[in-house]
Parts: sequence; structure tokens; C-alpha cells
Amino acid sequence: MYCKISLRFLLAPLLLLLPLGCHSATAPVAREHNCPTTAAVIPLAPPKADEITVEQLALLLPRHPIVVGFDVDDTLIFSAPAFNALQPNYDPDVIRPKAYSSLSAEQKAKYHEFWNKLNEEYDDRSIPKKIGKRLLDLHIARGDSIYIISRRQSTIPAASVDTCTKRYERMLGVKFDHPVIQTQLQDKTPFICRQHVEYYYGDSDTDVTAAVAAGAVPIRVKRGANSYAKDKPHNGQLGEIVLKDSEE
Repeated sequence: MYCKISLRFLLAPLLLLLPLGCHSATAPVAREHNCPTTAAVIPLAPPKADEITVEQLALLLPRHPIVVGFDVDDTLIFSAPAFNALQPNYDPDVIRPKAYSSLSAEQKAKYHEFWNKLNEEYDDRSIPKKIGKRLLDLHIARGDSIYIISRRQSTIPAASVDTCTKRYERMLGVKFDHPVIQTQLQDKTPFICRQHVEYYYGDSDTDVTAAVAAGAVPIRVKRGANSYAKDKPHNGQLGEIVLKDSEE
């Protein structure tokens, strides 16, 4: 248990990261015509504050409804079972190319085959994260507007039924007001900005830097030890809030 004084001491550095003012989700700042297209460059530094719990985070959030965004993989769901089952059958340079335009026609077909299978079939093997459910329930109870923004490639051609949105609703036991946004492996920055997201949850460094560039407060959900992702996350070292015990 934290006493009142120690809680204030713990959260004081984090208050500097939060946006001031009382603008609501129904009257966002007009940013769509001035959205940056690339994430911010933030030098690594020691964490500014200790990790916080979901209960402490709830005390920091504005009293009025806000717009929040969530990453998918390793934030809302543990998707290693899906990726690990499918990835060995594909060339990693094809399914995550530096430039889609550089792929041959055959490689482009394989690229879309991989992502279509992942989105429409293999993602059923993914497991919802407990922290994802807790955070969604928190923001739904507050009446916040929620956007799910994933870097994944979407199904091409588009399916007649939005499988991804329905799957995550089923996995997490919630109903989303907006369909899942997939950025086709592109930088999330303009997508976070265009939706007027004020707080963005993600596990990777690029989630944090994209949120900062887009004008949102980044909140780090820690990545589980068995993640399929190969990049190293630097929890708290980009000046972001980090959620305690958020690996599961």
C-alpha cells in the first residue's frame, strides 16, 4: 500500500508528461492537416520514474473522456503462437520488406499470402493479455473513445467481414466503436495523429516515438519474455510511463 505522500512523490515526475487543459474527445484539436509522417527521435536515458500500476494510472488520467489508442501485438494480445506457427514457411525479407515496391510479383504474392493467413486464420492461436483487458475495461468504464492501431498489413483483397475487429472483440470480451486500423507496416505516427489520440499504449520503442511525434502521451506495456519480436524494448528509457506487471 502506498501512503498519500509517497504516491504523490512517485507520480510527480509523470505529471510533467501528461497534457494539460480540458479539451474533450468530442472537440479535439484539429491535427489532420498537419500530422507528421515519421516518429520522433528520442535519445535513450535512465527512466524518469518508477513503473506504475493500473490503479495509479487511473488517478493520473483526466476526469473527462479522452481518446486513447492501443497497439495489438504484445500489447493487447500475445501473438507469438500465431507468428511462430506461420513465419518459418516464409522469407523474413519478403513478409517484412524494407520497401514493398522492391518485391517481385511472386514475392508480393507471398507477402499478401502470409498476412492474409495470419489475419484470417492463424491469429486465432493468439492469446489475450490480461493487462490489455484491464486497460480496455478501464477506458470503456470512463466513456473514452478507443482506437486500435496495428502496424500489420491488412487482408488483401479486403474480406467481406472484418475478421480482425471481431476476433479481438471476442478475445477481449469488449465491443469496439471503431474498426481496427492496420497501417500496412508503415509508421504509426500519422495514424495516431489523425485519430486525435491523446494517450497511446504500446510495447515497442517505435510505439513510444510515434506517439510522441503525434502529440500523444506514450504508455509502455511491457513485452512478455516469449515474444516473437526481435527488437529490444527500452522500457522507461524514452521518457514514457511504464505499466508495472504488464507482461501478461
